[in-house]
Amino acid sequence: MNFTNQDAIQHIPQLQNIACELGSFGVLEVSGDDSLKLLQGQLTCDMEHVKDNQASIGGLCSVKGRLHSVFYVMQFQQNYLLLMPKGNLHHVQETLSKYAAFFQTELKDASKDYELWGHTQKAPGNHSAELEVLSVTDHGGIYDLHLNSLFNASILISRKERASELVNMLAGTTLADKNAWDYIELQAHIPMFGEASIEKHLPHSIGLHQVGGVSFDKGCYTGQEIVARMHYRGKLKTHSVLSVVDSEIELNELDKVYNQDDKKVGELVRTTIFDHKTYCLISLNDSALEEELSIGDDKVNTKLLN
Repeated sequence: MNFTNQDAIQHIPQLQNIACELGSFGVLEVSGDDSLKLLQGQLTCDMEHVKDNQASIGGLCSVKGRLHSVFYVMQFQQNYLLLMPKGNLHHVQETLSKYAAFFQTELKDASKDYELWGHTQKAPGNHSAELEVLSVTDHGGIYDLHLNSLFNASILISRKERASELVNMLAGTTLADKNAWDYIELQAHIPMFGEASIEKHLPHSIGLHQVGGVSFDKGCYTGQEIVARMHYRGKLKTHSVLSVVDSEIELNELDKVYNQDDKKVGELVRTTIFDHKTYCLISLNDSALEEELSIGDDKVNTKLLN
């Protein structure tokens, strides 16, 4: 599968060499000798692959396989960092703390201790499902987490006391707003969601496995039995897809998606307004891929991107 579409391609020049402050991200810092054991037993991704030069998308599930949150997970010096929407952080920390009590590890809301910026390079990148690995480059203590993105996008992260050095690294870029970064993530099918969607989604229904966020051979983790059963025994009938509304309109997570017969066939995972249009990542029934679709109570027409 290749996630590239004509809409994204036409925006490459507009989104080259930009920088966006990621103040909406929270940072959960996991430290201590047993941090790897704790996270390996809880997260959907394989933590053995998260190293100093490699990060991952991951999720934390309930025992019923419902996602508490989706996040980037990376090593930062001796610690692990989970980068996620700020509104989800307290819930994730509280949930992980129930298990952390049995390990030599500490969980800390370290959002105020780190500086995060999204940025893109001058040259376009690649984006296909065959390239799931998120690489990490250490620039002397300032880390560059490189996404699998058509826009050659990365997240720069440093400790707060080195924020000026990080910003200096972005000299010559054009400042962009959060919507531009959300569009970049959305086009990369990153299924980040806010607190309104906590414990509402299954990993498969929002495409977490499509972006390398679920390991099927790492062993047990909370919710693993449900997730594995869907993968191996069930016929998946729902996948994440991109759509666009040809106007600026406010939509909300979990807004229902309808077909032409007003039957619910999906729901909204995340959305952003960019370049005078509204872009959506939706969880859609495969049976509705060829149907006319609308979103929300006002039944706003939307079309799939391909």
